[in-house]
Formats: sequence, structure tokens, C-alpha cells
Amino acid sequence: MQEPLRVLQMIASLYNGGSQAMIMNLYKNIDRNRIQFDFIVDHPEYDYYKETIEQLGGKIYTMPLFNGKNVKEVRKAWNDFFVDHPEYRILHSHARSYASIYLPIARKNNVITIIHSHNTSNGKGISSIVKSIIQFPLRFQSDYYFGCSRDAGLWLFGKKVVESERFFVLNNAIDARQFRYSKETRDQYRKEFGLDDQKVYIQVGSLSDQKNHKFTIEVFAKLCTEEPDCRLYIVGVGENKDDIEKQIKDNGLENNVFLLGRRNDVSGLLQMADCYIMPSIYEGLSVAAIEAQASGIHCFLSDVVSKDVCVTDVCEFLPLEVEAWVSALKGKFERKDTYQQIVDAGYDIHDTAKWLTDFYEGLIK
Repeated sequence: MQEPLRVLQMIASLYNGGSQAMIMNLYKNIDRNRIQFDFIVDHPEYDYYKETIEQLGGKIYTMPLFNGKNVKEVRKAWNDFFVDHPEYRILHSHARSYASIYLPIARKNNVITIIHSHNTSNGKGISSIVKSIIQFPLRFQSDYYFGCSRDAGLWLFGKKVVESERFFVLNNAIDARQFRYSKETRDQYRKEFGLDDQKVYIQVGSLSDQKNHKFTIEVFAKLCTEEPDCRLYIVGVGENKDDIEKQIKDNGLENNVFLLGRRNDVSGLLQMADCYIMPSIYEGLSVAAIEAQASGIHCFLSDVVSKDVCVTDVCEFLPLEVEAWVSALKGKFERKDTYQQIVDAGYDIHDTAKWLTDFYEGLIK
């Protein structure tokens, strides 16, 4: 039996984030008799997916983290890697911050390169400006370019690349069957959380500035004056946890807003909820938002989020104004079975995994 083609995925860390979830969805569903993923990281301290990767037969390699001063060290490490591992023919990079350093090294070693844009912003501040400068050469350095959306591609690679034959949109697909609405699961979870008729909202994502939890709490401080029995469950971990907890306490929301931390049962939590919220200040194409839509609940997203994420008829975009969100969240929300809409929009993982398998194999024929 022929050995599978091993493809290197530069993923930066095995943190349980959006792009990592997307890659792992593909890895779990790809035909591993044909394609095997191996991973390069530079943050080995984050190992959420380590056990899963090893169980699926993947290897994990660690590279030095670029700190702005160690260009020679990083270049040498990458060059030595490809010299020592000539078996790798394809590098698929999901990290962008200093990919302009190692992509030329990969190509020099006859490795086919793919750079993948998962976002539409670097955030704010000096670091975002530095990242933008370092990232600019990427549009000239790779063999192929992927984006989670056309907007994500335009932001990182520019119009010329996006309109070329070397750019592809790879949908942030999910296992739609796993998230399909189930009343039985909903009843089970609501019982476990001690819920009766309370309206339940949910926000899923890292506890970071990007996800805009400060705004969320401001909205719920006002909403709870009119709907005192409502509940908000926030799923995720991150650097803003302490600030969010303080804001919840300062607003007297300890009985309304709950931080659930990292969870591996998001599909069940979505069944429990009545409404999904995403007041992000920027996004690529959110896997979490696709999952929420697949569960059939009404989804409110900030109007700065790419409209490409709306692949069903349960989405609504709102300006980042507290009163607008309070007014919208007071509504009544109908539950829908959106499974077929997700599949028809091309966001079922089985179709995406097959396309990517064929793409990888086509590169080396």
C-alpha cells in the first residue's frame, strides 16, 4: 500500500483557537490513507491538540519563535529542517506574522508553498504596523494563496493575487451533522444548567480584545434591567479573563453572565442557547459563527464582520452601538433546521476535505 503524502502545516501553536479548530476539523475528516498532516509550531507551551494529533498519526516539530532580533537563527533552523527532511514536498502555512522569512527558504529547498489568510486585521497599535510591514512581501513569495474568504485574501495578499489563478477560498467548514439541532440535546443541557424558560445567549471565542467582551457586558448590563432572568454563557479562555470577571462583578451580573472557560462540547451548548452573539471588532471568517448557524439559532454579528460568514438565513448584522444590540436581543427567536443550508453553501467538512486532498495530490503529479 502506498504511503500517504505528508503535508507540513505551519500552525504556530496547538492552542484551541479558530484557525486551529478549522485545521483540526480537516485533519479529522481527510482521507489519511492519502494525506497525512504533520505540524510545525513555535509556541510549544500550547498543546491542546497534541494528543489528538499523535493519535491521528501526525508529527509535531518545534521551531524557534521569531522575536525581531533572531532572523539568522530562524532562517538557519528552517533551512536545516528542510535539509534534514527532504521527504516534505508541501508546506501549508497558517501563520503569517513572519512567514516572509521562511517561505523563501522552503521554496529554495524545492518545497511547494501555500500561505493561508485567516483574518482581515492585525489589530491595533505598533505591533500591528510592524506585522503589516513584515507581511507585505508574502504576496510575492508563495506558490499558492488561500483565504477563509475573499476579503481575507484581499487584506493580506492584495487584489492582483486574489484575482489570479493561484488564489483559492477554502471554506472554514465544519461537521454539519454534529451541530444539527436536536431538541433532545437541548433539553438535556438546559436541565444540566438548571434552566427552565430563561432566554439564553452564548458567545464563543478567545477572551481577547478582538472578540469585544467589554461591549458584550455593557449590552447585558442594560438588557438585564428589562429581562432580569436572561442568561449569557461566554465560552473561551484568554488574557482578558480577569478584566471580564471584574466588569461582570462591577455591574452586578454574577447571576446572569457566566464564564465557562475552555469547552469541548460547544455543539451541545449551542443547542441549549436561544441566540448567538459576536460583537467582534474584526474577524476573518469565523468557524464559531458557522457552527452557531449550523445549530439553527439566531446569530447577531457586528457589522464589521465579513458578510461572507452569513451562509444561512439566521444571521443579522448590527452596528457596535449598545442600544441597537439591546433592542435586537429583546426579540423572540425561532429555531430552525439549517443543516441543508450549511451543506449547500459548501461548509460541510466532508466536501472540503475531499477538495483539499485532491488539491494537495495535484500539486505533486
